[in-house]
Amino acid sequence: MRTTKDKGRERIAAEEQHKKRRVQRRRKRGKPLRFLLILFVLIYLPALWKWIFHGNIEKDILHTNILEIKIKSEGVFIRDEKPVVSPRDGIVIPRVDQGERVPNKYEFAIVVDNDSKRILSEIENLEKNIIRQFAENNPEILSGDSEFRNRVQSEVNKLTDVAVNKNFPAIEDIKASLERLLYQRNREIFESGGNRLYLENKKKELETLRAKVNESAISIEAGFSGIVVWDSEDVDEKYSHSNIDNLRIEDLKFSEDTKNNKKTNGFEQFFEVDSGKPFARLVNNEISWYVCAISKKDSSKLKKGDNISLKVDGIKDLLPCTVESVENFDDKCRVTVSFNRYIEKTVNLRHVKADLVVESIEGLKIPQRSLTNRNMYDNTADVYLVRFNKAVKKRVKIIAEQDSFAIIDKLPGSTDTGPVRVFDIYIVNPQNIEEGQVID
Repeated sequence: MRTTKDKGRERIAAEEQHKKRRVQRRRKRGKPLRFLLILFVLIYLPALWKWIFHGNIEKDILHTNILEIKIKSEGVFIRDEKPVVSPRDGIVIPRVDQGERVPNKYEFAIVVDNDSKRILSEIENLEKNIIRQFAENNPEILSGDSEFRNRVQSEVNKLTDVAVNKNFPAIEDIKASLERLLYQRNREIFESGGNRLYLENKKKELETLRAKVNESAISIEAGFSGIVVWDSEDVDEKYSHSNIDNLRIEDLKFSEDTKNNKKTNGFEQFFEVDSGKPFARLVNNEISWYVCAISKKDSSKLKKGDNISLKVDGIKDLLPCTVESVENFDDKCRVTVSFNRYIEKTVNLRHVKADLVVESIEGLKIPQRSLTNRNMYDNTADVYLVRFNKAVKKRVKIIAEQDSFAIIDKLPGSTDTGPVRVFDIYIVNPQNIEEGQVID
């Protein structure tokens, strides 16, 4: 007779047997699924791998281009300049434009007393009235001046450079230039008015008023040949040419606090001035200097006497310069360069950021990320070309590099009959590319 314990063992054994049968049934059903999963991996994984890493291979064409080898710097412009102060309280009447060159002893302004302000206003209003009448009666003269239109268009085109370089303070200079052009054009119209009776009468009235103004006028002459800059800032002796050797690295750093904020008078036919106060600067147009701080590791690229170029933020033209000195400090290097061209473009600048363009190298220009297997000792690397729809690996010499680009050439003394050359198609990002791989 079976006991209760025997019945319990039988029940447990039956349950275990049932579990085994269920596990076996599940395994039988899972075998086809595992087989399909393995089949999927074998068939589609290689295609997926190729799609991810090789499906969209970026290619480009090798071109000959110029690579500028540059050194970043922060520095100051130094000028040989003299302040022009007023000999009396009164009104300044400019005789030349902003940034205009004048010879030695040239009268570039007169100062009259404050009582002449009313007469000057009468002169200004009378000139405007004469020009308006003449323009209304002779519209063909205004429309036919192509030179005037070209000069205006040239100033307007500068707005593009202002937007690109975000040099928005320069908008005021462009505005002043346009006002000067308009005033000059008006003067030309007035002076070339011919012998029309109504013009002659007005001109005589003008001459009478001007004679009254000149009775109290004091002539302001240039003490040397230079560039006239109309502004009310005094000359900072700290940034004079005689003090260049005393400038510290801290004096050369550019910051928001050292941004150029010269108080330019702009273009006015006349403006008020106090006795003994500056109203203009006369800048030597023969030579100026740029003193800057650069990284000490870049100092080996420069030596005294080198001819380089200066690329200044906000100035389109490159300034040709000569290196005057290279001096190493603790962690920086102070460099002084001189230049004698485009001085008028820098007369309102002091602290700036600029690039010293040490050299311009022409050759096959390529992104540095397109070079693989770089050898730092002999400066060589591999580039992958596409020839006959296949990836072809070529060893090249790196001639120069700057930022994210490099200039390359074939290996010196190479006997390769198909070296890298202009108009070759190259792979921009050659990661996971193998030589001989088909490139669509």
